[in-house]
Amino acid sequence: MRRLLLGAKYIARESNSAHISVAHLAEAIRSLIAVDDTAYRALLDALNVSDTHEKTERFTPELLQQVASRPRLSYSDEVMRLLAGLKARGLDASSEITEIHFSLEQRKGLYQSVIAGVSELQALLRTQIFDQDDAVEAVSDAVMRMAWRERENRPRAIFSFLGPPATGKTYMAQLLGQGLQGYAVRAFDMAQFPSDKEGFALVGLRKGFESAGEGQLTRFVKQHPKSIIVFDEIEKSHTRVQTTLLRMLSAGFLKDEYSDEDIDFRDTIVVFTSNLGSRYYSNRSFLGQTRKNPHQARETLLQVIRQETKIEGGNQVAAIPPEMMSRLAQGSIILFNRLSLDGLSRIALQQLHRERKDFEQKLGLAVECDDLETLVKLLVLGFAPEFDARVLKSRLSDYVFDPVTDYLLLHQDVDVETVELRLGEAATSFLAGLDYEHVPNQLATKHQKIYFDHDIEIDGSRLILSYSRARIEKLSKQDDFSDASGIQLDLPEVSFADIAGHKQIKRRLKEVVNLVRNRPLLAAQGIKPPKGMLLYGVPGTGKTMLAKAFAHEAGLPFLACSGNDLLNEAFIQKLFARAREYAPAIIFIDEVDALPRRGVGGPLADALVNRMLVEIDGFNNGDSDIFIIAATNRKELIDPAILRSGRIDLHHEVPNLDKDARRWFIERMLKNPVFGPDIDIDRIIMLTAGFSGADLEKITRESILLALREGLSTLSEAHLIEQINLQKYGETLDLAFCHDRLRETAYHEAAHAVISRTLLPERRIEQITVVARSSFLGMVSYDSEQEHDYTRDFLFRMSCVALAGRAAQVKQFGAKGLDSGASGDLRQVMQYAWFAIGELGMDDALYNVNSAALQEKTRSPVFQSVLESRVAAWISAATEQTDSLVNQHWSRIVAVAEQVLIDEILDERSLNQLMENH
Repeated sequence: MRRLLLGAKYIARESNSAHISVAHLAEAIRSLIAVDDTAYRALLDALNVSDTHEKTERFTPELLQQVASRPRLSYSDEVMRLLAGLKARGLDASSEITEIHFSLEQRKGLYQSVIAGVSELQALLRTQIFDQDDAVEAVSDAVMRMAWRERENRPRAIFSFLGPPATGKTYMAQLLGQGLQGYAVRAFDMAQFPSDKEGFALVGLRKGFESAGEGQLTRFVKQHPKSIIVFDEIEKSHTRVQTTLLRMLSAGFLKDEYSDEDIDFRDTIVVFTSNLGSRYYSNRSFLGQTRKNPHQARETLLQVIRQETKIEGGNQVAAIPPEMMSRLAQGSIILFNRLSLDGLSRIALQQLHRERKDFEQKLGLAVECDDLETLVKLLVLGFAPEFDARVLKSRLSDYVFDPVTDYLLLHQDVDVETVELRLGEAATSFLAGLDYEHVPNQLATKHQKIYFDHDIEIDGSRLILSYSRARIEKLSKQDDFSDASGIQLDLPEVSFADIAGHKQIKRRLKEVVNLVRNRPLLAAQGIKPPKGMLLYGVPGTGKTMLAKAFAHEAGLPFLACSGNDLLNEAFIQKLFARAREYAPAIIFIDEVDALPRRGVGGPLADALVNRMLVEIDGFNNGDSDIFIIAATNRKELIDPAILRSGRIDLHHEVPNLDKDARRWFIERMLKNPVFGPDIDIDRIIMLTAGFSGADLEKITRESILLALREGLSTLSEAHLIEQINLQKYGETLDLAFCHDRLRETAYHEAAHAVISRTLLPERRIEQITVVARSSFLGMVSYDSEQEHDYTRDFLFRMSCVALAGRAAQVKQFGAKGLDSGASGDLRQVMQYAWFAIGELGMDDALYNVNSAALQEKTRSPVFQSVLESRVAAWISAATEQTDSLVNQHWSRIVAVAEQVLIDEILDERSLNQLMENH
């Protein structure tokens, strides 16, 4: 009933009446129609007005709103009694009874002018904004709705322009101002509002403060009620700045803090632009979704943006707060696509036409070209692979007008009237052979760029600029990494066949390659393909080389970075965005353990890991065109969430180099002429068991440096073995002052070797040495790659070998030989005995009993006395047998000991020879 009372007030004021009468109400209802038929008839009865009265078009919503803001008029006594009677029947002033009447007959054909206006706007946008037909259509639909919807308590339209950078978002907002005549345009770069205090610049600062004044936003809208306000890259502003705008979006008003005035935004058009979620515009699944179901794509992108975060004041917060996202979702979400080669060419063609006009007007030189569109394609391709519309527009003249002016500066004597642009025959043929749809991705994936040359000649008054020798070349490193992002893109040429050894891990990786290659087949079977693989192991085992070979075998581009690069959230986003551009692709992350675990490094660390997880998951779990290979030396440091199922869940250990791999390295090393021809490569291969590629490279380097220091033209096998021992066991110690200690060591190690060869002839010995090093005085080293069957007999014999050293010392040197040199041996014997008896149940008294496991379960010692006695019996038996063996083979022990004192190092062949001779 509010519309009836306001209409009566309007009529009363129009007739200069001092109060509102029943007659004013009766006249007002003739311009209103029923919303609630029953209540409307009650009104007609109360006013004594016939329902057949002729309707008049007198009111508009704007008119009644203006009347409501005018001073009040009193009601007559008759009106007060009438209102009281209606209220008694349940009809008070807030009842929704009537609606404003309008004459449809008088409005016939109005749509034509509206359609014509929107059509003109659509044409303007389509001639200036390329590859964004869906966005133009969506904006046109929103403008059409503005034409017929009544003004509400909110801006006339709220647009969110979402998509990659340099696709025309801000430019479309500016063009919207041109197409909608009478609208002023003001853009705010929201990157300039990173602080929580920056909101004052938009809405003003209260009087009394030093910088008090009106807000830039509120002052502009006050001066231009019909305006288009652009908030460019809204996500870059502080959360408090964003929430300052909430009332404008929900109520249509915003208070200026300086003037304390409510500024009306209900006639404004508000445009928010954002690059959030733009990485998904390179995702094939999402692009397909935008074409097939744009509404679902819109919801998907909003969901992605809701998950985007940033760091504010040391805390991780939403890039756009939820309350702001709620307002934006109520408006028009406009999705912008990446620009195609055709779209970029059209932009370049427009730019060239503008610059040609300026060039001709300012310099008085005509510019001609028979096939400008084809020439423009060549020029645009010169900006590959990182196409950027802004760079294209700013630098296009570098290829067209700069060569002309450079020539004229150098040849000021020529008289030119016309500049002719020509495409040479070879360049034309080159362009004709290109697949324009796929060439941009090909250039980016293969690390290539299109280059061309230009030549200038004078023909009378014509200066002819010809473009020739168009070609595709691999990018130089400087061009390739011009963005300094650290993201290396490559198509590796190394294959598994080029990597020596590593047979087992290569076999496993080939299995994973087949999974990556057959993604469509897996999808058809309802199986999700793996997203990533972890290669772990000690440094220098070839993890990076294996990852490159994996990419080569899979035939996929390879983007590499280090774990330290991941300590920047923007880098993580850029890494995956670039991978999606080249997808299907492989991301290789070396030393991924540099990424901190959550809960350890604070909010920033948590944000980094969360960002990594979001990127690995991909949007909507459909980002299966990217495969991640991570490498680490310390698997335990990686956040478990990164390695869980569905993420980087294929884990393969890369062991130290096997024999074939070491042979490859050593053969390459021995090709250096500094190494003598008589070096036994098989012996070197055996001595380097457990070495990584980095270890072998170091041995090569140190050997060559030794030759340079000592002035040696040739290095012998002994020199090389010494470098290997330095790498394995450390620097030698000078024990020349202790001759007796050296002899004790020689007999000790000789006994180990002789008894080992006697009891365990199949166990391969690398060397026996009495060269004292940082961790021992002497040793017998064995082939660490050899595998053994741990039987009771094997463990008992190993116990005898361990005890042989002390037995020989005591036999040769008496009580003096009973020293601390056997402490490690005794520990070993105890381990063998405990392992055999306590864990493997190899003793008659505790047969088949694993007492160690039982102690873990009961948390108390079990069979303790039995174990102690049986271990003691084991050691006693081993000691007795060892003493007998040492006596039996004493001449051999003496021969080996005396020889090792002379040579310092004996290999297995020398040991065998000495034992055969004695």
